[in-house]
Amino acid sequence: MNINMNKHLVTGSVQAKVLKWGDDIEDLMSPDYILMADCIYYEESLEPLLKTLKDLSGSETSIICCYEQRTMGKNPEIEKKYFELLQLDFDFEKIPLDKHDEEYRSEDIHILHIRKKNPVRAFTVLHT
Repeated sequence: MNINMNKHLVTGSVQAKVLKWGDDIEDLMSPDYILMADCIYYEESLEPLLKTLKDLSGSETSIICCYEQRTMGKNPEIEKKYFELLQLDFDFEKIPLDKHDEEYRSEDIHILHIRKKNPVRAFTVLHT
């Protein structure tokens, strides 16, 4: 529905697909962008979410993750674990608050730009 409502703004091709986190991904090309909102709050979902991001993203994929920092209950532990797992396969940077939309910015809303780490490439030195 969102694609149809905004197709007048799109110059390339757009496709949406519903994925269940952790399921194997078949027949999908790595997208240019993955948008995530408010996905960091269930500990059980962290590993399936990150598996899906790893499987789906390519070296050129930009992942934009927006989440609300919650300080009650287990939420701080869950957020800490998310970042520990995230940094295994991804590089990320926090978008500074002054770059957020003025109308919607808040100290407890965070936006991350995430990219898949480039794999370490082994090489051989040849001597002549």
